Amino acid sequence: MRTNAVIKIVSLQRTENGDNAGEMSVLGRITYDDDKSIIEYIENNEETGPEETAITVSNNDTVSIVRHGQFSSEMMVEKGKRHLTFYRTPYGELTMGIYGTQVDFSKDEKGATLKLKYELDFNNGFVSENTMKIYVEEK
Repeated sequence: MRTNAVIKIVSLQRTENGDNAGEMSVLGRITYDDDKSIIEYIENNEETGPEETAITVSNNDTVSIVRHGQFSSEMMVEKGKRHLTFYRTPYGELTMGIYGTQVDFSKDEKGATLKLKYELDFNNGFVSENTMKIYVEEK
């Protein structure tokens, strides 16, 4: 079942140089299947243009985040596991490690909530600790 939704994303990135917090709300949709849920939206970035994002939650414990646009990425977040992440820019492609420390997904009659915590590394060197909370309100 696919439903239109308001998607609110609250994020926090902690680096050696300090914290960077962000919040945004966009219109999108959520699709529920038997063993997965897909959150989709388009973010209109003033500097880089439109970016399409699809967040797939499988079995409530594995999350794939795929972004298409000028800066594209493919991320896999799974608690207790490290995956390689590809980040494409107009200047080239980077490979980063992503280690999931929390994946919590829940849904009810009003929508869904996804909470992620993960650490990013580049060449096995710490980059950031990230927290992302996504609230989906069905319309």
